[in-house]
Amino acid sequence: MKFICISTILSSTTWLASSSHIVSGSNSRLPMSLSSVINDLEAEGASKVTTFAFLTSRGITQSQRSQLLSSLFGISSDGDHDKEVVDGVTTAFGKKMGEEHDTDEEEEGDDDDEESRELAIPSVGIAIANPLPNAAVNEVAATVQACGGNIVFVASLQDLERGEGLFDKLAPAMERILNQNVEEQKGQGDDATSVMNKQEGRKTLVVVVEGATTQQDLLDAKAKLESAAASVLANIVQPDPNRRVTTLQLVFDSVEYVASSGPVDELLEDIGFACDPATAASNVAKSVYQDANTQTTVAGLHGSPLDLAAARKLLPLSRRVKEECLAVVRQNSSSSSGSNNSNEQQGEMVLVKDFGSLCDAAVKSSMEKFDQEAGSKLLEKSSVGKRIRMELVEEIYSDLETLYEEQLKLLHMAAFESFRASLSQLRISPNLATDMEKVAAQAVKLFSDTARTLRAKNFRSVVWPKADSHTSKLKRELKEYVSLRLQNARADGKFRPVPRKGVTMGLHWLLPKPFGNDYRLEPWEVHAKDDLIYVPKDKITDVRKEDVMTGDWRDSIVPCPTANEMMYLK
Repeated sequence: MKFICISTILSSTTWLASSSHIVSGSNSRLPMSLSSVINDLEAEGASKVTTFAFLTSRGITQSQRSQLLSSLFGISSDGDHDKEVVDGVTTAFGKKMGEEHDTDEEEEGDDDDEESRELAIPSVGIAIANPLPNAAVNEVAATVQACGGNIVFVASLQDLERGEGLFDKLAPAMERILNQNVEEQKGQGDDATSVMNKQEGRKTLVVVVEGATTQQDLLDAKAKLESAAASVLANIVQPDPNRRVTTLQLVFDSVEYVASSGPVDELLEDIGFACDPATAASNVAKSVYQDANTQTTVAGLHGSPLDLAAARKLLPLSRRVKEECLAVVRQNSSSSSGSNNSNEQQGEMVLVKDFGSLCDAAVKSSMEKFDQEAGSKLLEKSSVGKRIRMELVEEIYSDLETLYEEQLKLLHMAAFESFRASLSQLRISPNLATDMEKVAAQAVKLFSDTARTLRAKNFRSVVWPKADSHTSKLKRELKEYVSLRLQNARADGKFRPVPRKGVTMGLHWLLPKPFGNDYRLEPWEVHAKDDLIYVPKDKITDVRKEDVMTGDWRDSIVPCPTANEMMYLK
């Protein structure tokens, strides 16, 4: 596949001994879902792994994103695990690339030499993190950090033209990368080991311009994106205010611009840094640990007393408030919620129909407590304090989303049990199939209506996913259950459908010559040379030759003779 790129990538003539294929997909929460994908790639024989995060601008619709995910990474329906990758559901997937072999050497070598070369050339796997469209910015930033700062970013031409919607998720990711670079530079020296670590920390940004067809389109997109990036980098939090980063080339070690007309998986294999699976999994674990133990970095406080005080006071307070809020929601949604003993172990989670309102009320109460203990000075005058408060709300709603998913599963089970209970009250009649379909439709409607009350509504930055996938799954299960019950009833002889009624049909048509050949005058022979004789009902009156030649006799004689009133040649 030929790519239209700003920088030319040189590659040798190779052929693929084994085709690239999807290894596995994961629906778990990022960035931890990358760990399972990396383990699956290692189990498939990948000795090197390259990780990238897939991000898009605001103008890319859901259908375009799904199509681009399949086309850019070469996902088809032919592989055994290709169906595991579904945009909006799959958060990470792995693809094992085909092993490369030099064609000239292979023609000259024998079978033993070929096997030795295959063992010497490492097999590369690509792990792609696919954050959900409604993922929180801190989750996206942590995912980019777990991928080593490697990003595949799809930019819409409309967003590039307007200069808006480009950095909703990319700006927090760049902010995390810049602060991570400072932490890495602190531990680096001038020896060979530090140089090697710096090479391993190379960060790559691949910008896919959606809709670009020519080299000029890529050049225009490059100019517009870098112009918008300069404005964004001037406003984000950076480690050193005296030495601010102003261009994308200073954030990333490599920036590539490509068109969206072809796959980019081979390009990622060529330009991305491939490390061993253990190192890749270690980067994921490090990102998860940092994201769980701190919400904002203290590397960029620059000696500000107010910011330093806000970080020291509000970070522990935010963790405590978040734990208390989650504990309150779990307690009120568990089977032991009515117990007065606070030390009693919480029971299993039960269905709470107003779970969304419960979460909103718990978050509101927790944030009021946070504001009271933090004080207005730290929250109003400290930028770090404002950021900690904003990230705290996002963290709470992100963690509550896990409980929301459990509530949806409980609602699914409750709707199915309600459906089965309603079926037991039906009478076996010829209309049993219709009655069962009505009960199934009522169960689906009950599930959809109740699922709306489970979602939180007071916070828009972290939008919990709708229950559309669960609704579709419930419909399929109910349909299969109804079909199975009807088959069992037919086999037992208890159910006989209503017999089909016959249909009566009537046909009407016109005959051009209803009397057959008794008409000795064809329709086109009206103006015959001979005289026309008309025989009326009284069998007496005749039409004379003079009457035929003069007068409008056709109104009373021709062209509508019926029955025995016939017109013939004399």
